[in-house]
Amino acid sequence: MSLSQKVLALVSGIDNPRVRFDTMSTINFLFDLYNSGRISEEELRTDLADICSTVLAETNPELAEDEVRKRANTLADELARIMKVEGLRRRTLARFASRSFI
Repeated sequence: MSLSQKVLALVSGIDNPRVRFDTMSTINFLFDLYNSGRISEEELRTDLADICSTVLAETNPELAEDEVRKRANTLADELARIMKVEGLRRRTLARFASRSFI
């Protein structure tokens, strides 16, 4: 699953378009910060867990706080893993795109 698909799945339960957009923009901003080396992987995971926790608590009010935290950490780990792979792909393409392999 791509980063875009995962983020869309996360915000699918949010009815307010502005909140959906802000949430997606924030996650993409974190992705850019991480790929540029301006935040560490630990900072990325912490911020993603905060975002996921907030979204899950709002979209699933029936969940207990511990369950929200557990699911948020799992989602944050998945998002961070996807970001690492997509970042690696971007860096690899950028590095080798200008080279001729003929």
